[in-house]
Parts: sequence; C-alpha cells; structure tokens
Amino acid sequence: MKKVVLSLLVSNHFGVLTRVTNLFSSRGYNIISLSVGETENPKFSRITIVTSDDEAIINQIKLQCAKLEDVKAIKEIKENELYMREVVLVKVRVSYMKQEDFMNFVAANKADAKLIEDRLYMVEICSGTQAIDAFIDKLEMFDIVEIARTGGCALSMSTSTVYDEE
Repeated sequence: MKKVVLSLLVSNHFGVLTRVTNLFSSRGYNIISLSVGETENPKFSRITIVTSDDEAIINQIKLQCAKLEDVKAIKEIKENELYMREVVLVKVRVSYMKQEDFMNFVAANKADAKLIEDRLYMVEICSGTQAIDAFIDKLEMFDIVEIARTGGCALSMSTSTVYDEE
C-alpha cells in the first residue's frame, strides 16, 4: 500500500468539505489525516488529505476528486518534496517526583508546557508526523490525560504549486 499526501484547492464555501469526504466514504477510501484552511486567496481553501492504497486506487481517488465541481486543482505531493507539520496538544498530569524530568523532557523536545492547575499541564508541539508519534510514545512515561491532534498541513518543497495543476 502506498501512502500519499493530496493537496486540493477548493472553493471556499459551505459544503465543500462534506462533498469531498463523502466521495471517500461512499467508495470505501480511507482518510488517515485531514486538514482544511483558507489560502492566501479567500476564495479558496486547501484540503490536505493523507490516504493510502495501491497505485490504481490512488489514481482513482485523484480522478474522482477532480470531477467534483468545487475542486479547482489536486496535486499529489511527492515524498521527496513533502514538507508536512502537525500540531498536538496533550494534557499531562505529572507527579511531584517527576516534575523536573517532565520540564526537561518538554524543553529537550522543543515543546511548550503551560500549567493548567497543580501538576496538570497542557503540552503543545508542532513537528513532523513521525516526531510527534515518538514524542507521544515517550510522553507516556507521565500520565497522559487527553490528546488532540491535527491532521498534517503540507506544502511541496519545490517551485510548483497546487495552482500549477489548474
């Protein structure tokens, strides 16, 4: 199975995200990660979708998405050009004995920790998917209370843009 990052330039109006995600669910395609936001042009939003399947299904996904009226362009960001970041927020309860270790761990990982109340912290980190996975794995040495994680936000590390695909 091939894992791909698709960048869709779509009209920025009500219902577009629903139509795109319905296309995936109605055909049984899996979405690993999803993020959406307005672009530098308020007429458009960018939908970043991470999915995986064989090459034929990936091509089918791209063709089906391109047929949607609100999808203005679709680009597969190749792995060698991919620059993707996620944000994760984690509530962590830390015992008195481990507070110094916790603060050192947070600093060593270039994360940010804010005290919510006695021994309960909100930790924030922005990084690549693998680094965040590793961070969460290591953070389990403390008491993780809750996690919220964004989908990947990605651009191509090349001169081409999603607009070139129009």
